[in-house]
Amino acid sequence: MAGLQSFLRQERSAHIYGTSPSNQRIEAWWSFFRRGRSQWWMDLFASFADDGSFHHGNWKELDCLRFSFMHVIQRDLEQVARQWNVHRIRPDRCARCPAGVPDELYYLPQAPAVDCLHRDTQPLSAQILDTVREPSVVSDADFGDYLQMLCDHNGWQTPAATVEEATLLYTRLRQLV
Repeated sequence: MAGLQSFLRQERSAHIYGTSPSNQRIEAWWSFFRRGRSQWWMDLFASFADDGSFHHGNWKELDCLRFSFMHVIQRDLEQVARQWNVHRIRPDRCARCPAGVPDELYYLPQAPAVDCLHRDTQPLSAQILDTVREPSVVSDADFGDYLQMLCDHNGWQTPAATVEEATLLYTRLRQLV
């Protein structure tokens, strides 16, 4: 990430390694996010392991879990992003970032704003692009096609719209694979 950040900013010093007291805001937000959102998901999936319906290291169960829950989790993360982008960042005399609402700061920057994007950058090299892969819900595309075929054959709705539907879908798929 440091190399990519340096490339995009065209500065070798575009990143800093180590801890920083100026990270307090984002660290506080991550703590809030974990308590309010992600811990719930971690507890849910831990309960699957506790009751024996998920076994760590079983790639088929992991793919069934991903296949069943990915869209519900993605929708939850999008809601978090929407909430973040409309909240107000209070002014802070020690902060290097501006105060305001993130969406407004992005779409309606104030006059003295600094544009940090260098538009004269070269395209990413083939070596960098080779390391980037398309995100996938399942680890094996053929297995993903099989899971979708099972859903289509049995009339099960995909993607699941709720946590309850995703849990039921996972349970059904796990029994068949």
